[in-house]
Amino acid sequence: MAAEESLKKRYLIKLLSNLINGAINILFLALVPKALGPVAYGQFSYLQQLFSQLFGLADAGTSMAFFTKLSSHPQRKELISFYALYMGVVLIAISLFVYLLHYTPFTQTLFPNIPQEYIVIGMGLGFLTWLNQIFIKISDAYALTVSVEILKSLHKFISLGLLFYFLYYLTFDLTAYFQFNYIVSGLFIALASLLFIQRGVFSSDLWQQRLHILQNIKEFAHYSHPILLFSLVGVGIGMFDIWLLQSTGGAEQTGFYTLAYSVAAVSFLFTSSMTPIITREFARSFAQGNMEKIQLHFKRFIPMLYSVAAFFAVFVAFQSDQLIHLFSGEKFALAAPALSVIALYPIHQTYGQLSGSLFFANGNTSQYRNIALFTSLIGVIFTFIFLYVLHLGSLGLAYKMVITQLIGVSIQLYFNTVFLKIKIAPFIFHQIYALLFFILAAFVSIFVTSSIQTPWINLASCAVFYAVLTIIGAIIFPQIFATSRGEIKKLFLKKKKDISVDA
Repeated sequence: MAAEESLKKRYLIKLLSNLINGAINILFLALVPKALGPVAYGQFSYLQQLFSQLFGLADAGTSMAFFTKLSSHPQRKELISFYALYMGVVLIAISLFVYLLHYTPFTQTLFPNIPQEYIVIGMGLGFLTWLNQIFIKISDAYALTVSVEILKSLHKFISLGLLFYFLYYLTFDLTAYFQFNYIVSGLFIALASLLFIQRGVFSSDLWQQRLHILQNIKEFAHYSHPILLFSLVGVGIGMFDIWLLQSTGGAEQTGFYTLAYSVAAVSFLFTSSMTPIITREFARSFAQGNMEKIQLHFKRFIPMLYSVAAFFAVFVAFQSDQLIHLFSGEKFALAAPALSVIALYPIHQTYGQLSGSLFFANGNTSQYRNIALFTSLIGVIFTFIFLYVLHLGSLGLAYKMVITQLIGVSIQLYFNTVFLKIKIAPFIFHQIYALLFFILAAFVSIFVTSSIQTPWINLASCAVFYAVLTIIGAIIFPQIFATSRGEIKKLFLKKKKDISVDA
């Protein structure tokens, strides 16, 4: 196995890959919803989300246990063989469930306004999506970040070319879009498998490992059983959310919500790069008993990445009408209000991912479960009020997601700061003044560029002015990005020295 890349290098490569993937995802969002229309796009989104939740239920935290244990002990190849066996059992069980459901009157209840022939296809895609996620976890556990991120970028470019072929040379309908997703998912799995074989992760003796099935079941159960109840409740609530939206608003509202969430998720690409890397560092530091390093990473990266997420999220929230109009057309105009709200979701999603990873790294899954259960149950109340009572559709589900995320992350932060014996106040204050700064920058940018009538030029000009204001603000108030003038000066001098050496 090649020597591990540094934390900084792995993050930069992952960030660069996410920037490329984000740009291509934007093209996908500009092409696919418009080509399918709100109803077909909503049907695809409903099946995708429902089966993702169902496989998430079967996952029940085991994939996080798999990732954490493989990160701490990469030599334990039997973990890969055991988890592959587990995934096979899950696929058989869910296939049997879908088959039996077909002979009951509950099919249309669970899949409202969904043609029967797409249900099994949606299930297969849900499994492939889960498998893709596991492959990425394996790559992060073995610190193959650079190679896999290059592979992911190559895969995205191939997928984009294939999408153009489907759009302009074939009849592009819901069936064709499912076929496209099957092809691109299978392609990534094939490319990643070749890389794993080359790097010795997958080898001929992988299936000759002694699996110690009972021992592994006990080990995974001990790690995952505290969050099993949460997984059951969380997935049940997730399925209830999307089912109630589909039932009360129809496939069109599901399409609006999915589009809004997908646009907002682009913001998260810039911070999600760090999540698996920091999780791995937490796990290894705990294994080494290095609490000082964990405290340093927690205080350093969580506020910093919160500000990065807020930078993008606030801009998207203020430009929701423009973005929907430019990328998806008038058919999706009603998705703009949902986007203006759900755009704020990645801000605390960043906190949730990084702060939550600390619970998994130290094995304190019971506390994580209790917090998640509490916030999930609160979320049910919001779902019922916003969707069933107020009939807010996609906007209502956006409200529910943002509010419950804020509550859950705040509770997680409290317990993590107690565990690490650090003060919570700096984190709270940072969240407030950083968000206010970006809101002010967005207001000023819109005001300055309001006279520009051409939509594309207006959006681009506003983005540039917003970025310039942020850079100036970061230099004057570096604490917005959890840094200092000294660190900025040190970085500037280092870059200047590197340029001089190259010259």
